[in-house]
Amino acid sequence: MKKRVTFLLAAIMALPSLCAASEAFKDDSVKVIKKPEQVIITKRDGSFRLNVEGNETDKDYRYEYLVKERYKGRLYAQESEGGKVKFHHPFSQIDTSYNKPHWEAFMSDLYIGWGGHSVASADRDIVKKSMSEIGVLNFMALGYVFNNGDSRFSLGVGFNWHRYGLNKPYFWTRSNDGVLGYNELSQPFEKHHATLLVRSMQFPLMFNQSLGRDWNIAVGAVMNWNFFADYNDSYRIDKTDYSETTRGLNQRKISFDGVAMLSWGSLGAYFRYAPQSLFKTGFGPEIKNRWTLGLVLRGISFGH
Repeated sequence: MKKRVTFLLAAIMALPSLCAASEAFKDDSVKVIKKPEQVIITKRDGSFRLNVEGNETDKDYRYEYLVKERYKGRLYAQESEGGKVKFHHPFSQIDTSYNKPHWEAFMSDLYIGWGGHSVASADRDIVKKSMSEIGVLNFMALGYVFNNGDSRFSLGVGFNWHRYGLNKPYFWTRSNDGVLGYNELSQPFEKHHATLLVRSMQFPLMFNQSLGRDWNIAVGAVMNWNFFADYNDSYRIDKTDYSETTRGLNQRKISFDGVAMLSWGSLGAYFRYAPQSLFKTGFGPEIKNRWTLGLVLRGISFGH
């Protein structure tokens, strides 16, 4: 008898909690449908559509519910059993969880590319026709998302390194007044390397548009602050290694590029075009009309 009384008191004390849980469940319920005849769930363009048809007693009943993927193109954490945190979709683009226009901060577009450029006729056989670059377009950016989360304008800041070379047997030189030129090695040599590296901080203004089914396209303009440039010459003559690194070149400090990207999920390809000459007029080879094609790894969002 005593055990029964104790159990009854415990049940009475737990009743408010059970009622609150029931009320919370009721609030979270979108629709309660008993014994439906058919349930169809479809997915299209990142959205799930639930269609319910009535049973024999209510054949005319129809119910439809649409929900968008909350974390399409985002990095988010979710607590799982045991208190451990799991991360999902680490590389992403646009969050479609909010239909209303909103702002978000993000990182995006780690890339590596190869391409070419044009050069004055006197230098065509000396300056290598190919070049390469590596960088991150948006080390940090702020974007305005609209059109149900499918479109975004953004302004960011990133870094870029691009590399040029000379053909054998030439090596870079710099005059006392800061003009970059080149000379020819007159002795037999080995292990020839003549590399020019330009470092830039870049400020991209981009428009990103979702094309559905995880496809995205992005286009924009980039302002570059080419804050540092140096060259390195290295070669071996008679088993003796020579190496020289020189800074203080007269590269063009401000330049503008155009860029376009096409991506599927977290991976994509890009094309970049830089029409302006690499050096100030009269301070180096007339390297201009630089273009690159490459691979890009899209970004991580931190909004909401």
